[in-house]
Amino acid sequence: MERSALLHHLKTSCYALSAIVLSGWVADALNEGLIFKMILRFFRPDDVERYSHPFNDVASFLIWFIPLLFTTLLLLFASVMTLHHVKKPHLYRITKRKPLVFCPHIVGSPLLEQLPAFLQTYRAVEKISLLIPESLHQEYQTKLVTLARNQNCEIHLVKEYDDLQKITLELEQWIKKEVKNRRHADHTPLLFDITYASAARSSAALFCSLEQDMELVQQTPEGTLYSYDLICTVQK
Repeated sequence: MERSALLHHLKTSCYALSAIVLSGWVADALNEGLIFKMILRFFRPDDVERYSHPFNDVASFLIWFIPLLFTTLLLLFASVMTLHHVKKPHLYRITKRKPLVFCPHIVGSPLLEQLPAFLQTYRAVEKISLLIPESLHQEYQTKLVTLARNQNCEIHLVKEYDDLQKITLELEQWIKKEVKNRRHADHTPLLFDITYASAARSSAALFCSLEQDMELVQQTPEGTLYSYDLICTVQK
């Protein structure tokens, strides 16, 4: 996690916790409780000792009302700052663009008509994981047999959602399972191709790469493959 994002989460949590605590203090004061009683006893011991109701006398009212007013202002400030931090814009930046020199395993979700170009691009890869829609399983199998490229291809069926959040969740679960099943000595991130993927799958991969051990791969018009890493920062 980037430093700015970590600080953003910590600040938001602190302000939210402060607002919760101060809400309890204000509620206690409205029920005739005395806030900061220990501190007030140090400065006004006699008035605190006589205190039983805020409207008994002027001194009782002041040692009840001034802390209440101060705490209410703090509560308002903490609430505003919590909302301010929650609504701070997140900045997503693509970094670490580098040529893809070594690629033992590529993950892709190419459209059916793009499958030949996808396989040609990654012809030297040892292992290819294809994430394909359940309804097109037979069509992809037939295409692979026609292309005679089914020996190093693993097919994984995925559901067809219209909701990007569901697509991202499904992809995220598959990535976690794949990483868990890999050899312990293999610390290289998964590589997901977005050149031949649909817009929805590419968008889901972008969000997954923020949290998962995965990088994105894209081919330039000149035919060069580059890998990218996506990071999230929070605007200061």
